[in-house]
Amino acid sequence: MIEYDFVELNKHQLLEDNNYAQDKRDFYISKTDKRVFSFERIRKESIAWLKEEINQPKTSDEWQFFCNNYPSEGIQADIISPYL
Repeated sequence: MIEYDFVELNKHQLLEDNNYAQDKRDFYISKTDKRVFSFERIRKESIAWLKEEINQPKTSDEWQFFCNNYPSEGIQADIISPYL
């Protein structure tokens, strides 16, 4: 259990170090990169996966969502509205 907590802490620190903001609905959001990671997806994936996704160059002006259950367009709009 301690190892799991340490890995999770490193994932959250990695996001914060790359200017991702934690919001009250359990998402990390980057206004600059236009990417949204859900806590559920962060927990599911490895830290190597997370690093790779964070370091991917931005190829579109569209927001990207990394979630286990992809949110509807209305929920997406609600999530990103404070960052527009």
